[in-house]
Amino acid sequence: MGVSAGPACPVCGEAGVPILYGLPTPAAMRAASAGRVRLAGCVITPDHDQWACPANHEWRTGDDAQLSAAISAAISD
Repeated sequence: MGVSAGPACPVCGEAGVPILYGLPTPAAMRAASAGRVRLAGCVITPDHDQWACPANHEWRTGDDAQLSAAISAAISD
């Protein structure tokens, strides 16, 4: 399944990948190894970052529907 590019990084313009919080499933670990998601810890703050780019910039858009769709697409086998 193809994964569309995430929103552009506001710093460098590179496409972002979703940041996935919590204990990763095997599918999430495979997606992270392939660069389709970035794994984060289990602690989620109210202003947590949602996206990361290859240059390690992190940001949030506030669009939870877009984030959820991107995570679902990224971890689909």
